[in-house]
Amino acid sequence: MSFFLSCTKEEVSIKHKKETPRIVFLRTSILYKEDGFFRLFIYSPIIEEYSIYTFFPNGLQLFLYEKKDPSKYTYLSANWVKSTKKVFYHIKGNIIIMNPNGDFLKTEEIFWNIERKKIFNNKCTTIYFSNGTILKAINGLEATDDLKEIRLKNISGFLSI
Repeated sequence: MSFFLSCTKEEVSIKHKKETPRIVFLRTSILYKEDGFFRLFIYSPIIEEYSIYTFFPNGLQLFLYEKKDPSKYTYLSANWVKSTKKVFYHIKGNIIIMNPNGDFLKTEEIFWNIERKKIFNNKCTTIYFSNGTILKAINGLEATDDLKEIRLKNISGFLSI
């Protein structure tokens, strides 16, 4: 009587392994000062710190104060934010960005490169200027983060006269 046995080595790979955050902050307010002046204020219900990115799953409110005049600031509010290396931000959901002049934009998704001080997207974006002008960029925009230079894609709007 003969027996033949065969063994195979099966490699088991774990797919879709969920990464867990290194640190989780709840109901967080961060105030950053430089030379005695406010430079940055962030509020977020939850901040999750991962190895290569920071995640704000419930959004944030951000105030960036100007160095020349700390009474002026740029405001950003969003429902969801992911930061990669604290340089590049992917922002989603009910976004409002307002500059010190009172001009603001509303959109559902935007990308922000802090090093280049640029924001951009390919989503419908509405910009409201303090003089009453309203512009709608159907296919998104490219702009400086202070909204001083704006390039709109496929625009329509109302101009006040």
